[in-house]
Parts: sequence; C-alpha cells; structure tokens
Amino acid sequence: MARTVMPCRPWATTERRVSVPPVDPRAPQRVALRRAVLQLVMGVVLLDAVMMTIFYGADIAHGPSRTRNIFLIGWSVVTAILVGILLRRVRKVRWEGRR
Repeated sequence: MARTVMPCRPWATTERRVSVPPVDPRAPQRVALRRAVLQLVMGVVLLDAVMMTIFYGADIAHGPSRTRNIFLIGWSVVTAILVGILLRRVRKVRWEGRR
C-alpha cells in the first residue's frame, strides 16, 4: 500500500500571507541623518550643561555684570560655532543621499 502525503492545512503553513514591504534604499541615509541630528542636539545640551555648571559653580551669576555679560557672550559664540559645525555634518549627510 502506497502512502500519499496529505497537503498541509492552511494554519500549519509557514509561508507569509502578508506582503513584505520592499527594502528602503534610503535606510542607511536615514540612520546617518538621525545620528547627525542626535549629535547636534546632544552637543548643544552637553555644552549648555557644562557652561551652566561653570556659570553657577564659579558664582559668575552673582558676580559683576561686566564679567557676567562677557561670559554670556562667550557662551553664545561657542554655541553658535558648535551649531555651525554640527549643522554642516547634517547637511553633508543630507546631500550625500541626493547624489
């Protein structure tokens, strides 16, 4: 007596019934862009944390107004330089994906 194989029941199959979305060709660029933006945000947050620690730790907040103003102007300049550098990285990642 020959034995025949019965077809699998629908609930026992391993094939997918849901369509698989195509692979996104820009996924590596998105990861790099997220990383660059995260570095921008974290760089500014870290700089502000350090500068606030110095500002209040060295008691500049209660010092003479000239010293306080010079410190705050320096803080603003350093922040602008940092943002400029890190934004350049973000732009570089964005433009690499368009080529």
